[in-house]
Amino acid sequence: MEAPPPLPPLNLNLLRILLTLIPHTPATPSLSSSSLARVNHALDHAWADSTLSKYRNTVTQFLSFCDSENIPTGFRMSASEHLLCAFAASRVGLLAVDTVRNHLAALKAWHIYNNKPWMGSTRLRYVLNGVANLASSSSKKPPHPPISRSMLVLLANHLELSNPLDSCCFVAACLAMWAQARLGEILSPWENSFKPTFVVCRSHLLPPFNANGSRKCHLPFTKVAKSRGEDVVICRQHGPSDPIAAINSHLSINPMPPNLPLFSYLSTRGWRCLTRKKLLSRCNAVWSLAGIPSISGH
Repeated sequence: MEAPPPLPPLNLNLLRILLTLIPHTPATPSLSSSSLARVNHALDHAWADSTLSKYRNTVTQFLSFCDSENIPTGFRMSASEHLLCAFAASRVGLLAVDTVRNHLAALKAWHIYNNKPWMGSTRLRYVLNGVANLASSSSKKPPHPPISRSMLVLLANHLELSNPLDSCCFVAACLAMWAQARLGEILSPWENSFKPTFVVCRSHLLPPFNANGSRKCHLPFTKVAKSRGEDVVICRQHGPSDPIAAINSHLSINPMPPNLPLFSYLSTRGWRCLTRKKLLSRCNAVWSLAGIPSISGH
């Protein structure tokens, strides 16, 4: 085999010309304080409040893990792939792999928010494969049982529908089922306040558009469409679980102004927002009497 030809000599003049054509870019470009403020403002609204709450819990768990392993503070962010693999592997046999993936997504968001590089790569993916293969049966949650028409009928028969709270709970349950809406898309997380850009308000419910009383309702924020929102159509159903009759009854008992959430009720302390926790508490209290397991909602 012949030896390869020698490399041509390095043309230093050409190299100098090329270097002058490529401007030096610092690792982090210098931005005005107003631009940085806008970036931070956008990042502050990049995740839903409920998601941030879960992410904060995960970051706390990660920092506790680092404490137990005596990881110096400076090595926790950016976390090396070696450290991320160790954290993921610490969940083997305890958590389902989807939960571990959610924990890593939280750590990745934490790094992104702080403008730090994310080191997770191929090795971490293989560790997650191992977590999945070694998961115990107890770490896997069974599917949520479905809500059925008969369960809504139980609510109609056992809730006090002339009561403002129970009337509000019943119509929320009916709309969530017949309109296939997530509870987080129609209810406020708080009893005493709400975000109009995230919660269905009275003004979002349009008047009936046909002889059956069918209505269109705008969901201002959904899991899929985000801030574009989506429109759902609520149609009349036969029997006690009819959402149209439930809406009409609710609006007569709780005649909230247009700017309040549709799922509000009048209490002795004034208007209150129906929360997911309160709705599920009232529903499960009824369903448990019929031997139905507790529902966690969606």
